Amino acid sequence: MARILDTSPAFEAYARTAFLDPPALREAQWRERYEGAHPEVFAAFYADHPDQSGRAALVRELSRVRQVAREAAPIVAGIIEAIEPAVAAAMGVEPEPGPQHVLMVGPHATNAVVGRLGGDVALFHCLEWFYSEDGARVLVAHEDAHAVHELALGSRPPGDDDAAWMAFAEGLAIAVSRQVVPDRPDDDYYWYGYGGFEEWLPWCRENRTSLLGRFAAAIDDPAAGETWFGGGLVDGRWRVGQFVAGELVTATGRPLPELAAMSVDDARATLRHAAAEHLETTGTDS
Repeated sequence: MARILDTSPAFEAYARTAFLDPPALREAQWRERYEGAHPEVFAAFYADHPDQSGRAALVRELSRVRQVAREAAPIVAGIIEAIEPAVAAAMGVEPEPGPQHVLMVGPHATNAVVGRLGGDVALFHCLEWFYSEDGARVLVAHEDAHAVHELALGSRPPGDDDAAWMAFAEGLAIAVSRQVVPDRPDDDYYWYGYGGFEEWLPWCRENRTSLLGRFAAAIDDPAAGETWFGGGLVDGRWRVGQFVAGELVTATGRPLPELAAMSVDDARATLRHAAAEHLETTGTDS
């Protein structure tokens, strides 16, 4: 059984009456009545993802967010129960103890994040991002792969200033989600069913050689993680590193359990080798 802490009842209790108040008061009450009901959850969540700027916009649409959270909570809980054993099996990891899952409504800063809660590896699922059950299934598989990977490592992995590690970890999670949730449109493994990105994957494929070369050349730059995987842009497009990561991890030809069992140093070396081989094959770094 997956370990799931569902904070959505506290959100529902807050939202049931707060929607009658003006937005400024709604936000203050969010902190007091919802976050205050689960202070340890939000302290842990904000420790890893401190951006709270999106909350003001969410409270202006509180009735809609309430409905989304109400629909999402049981669906996401069911997906977690079904997906987690398959993720562990795909990665060759013992299914227990698994991560602590937290269902919550966040400030619309991220759809999910792996952190620590009470010393346990925790996966925070942000219900305000729920769009469809099919998309959520891919997202849960991807993020659960990150959490299970961290459990397998036995320690916190490097941060987003380590582009080689970021590419390895993201590429592994993409590969796991493809195996655990097969036969989805290719876009779903990068964008989880969210609309507005229909041109992203065709553009990445069209520019594959250039993108792999540019990433390989920038792999030692501490800013590369943010540029390729975070809020930065590559030729005006977000998260291009996800595509690069998927391509490079696939290029290693290693089975998922072997990849998941690697140390951080071995993982970096494996990813760097795949990137270097691309440069040798194409002779390009631009």
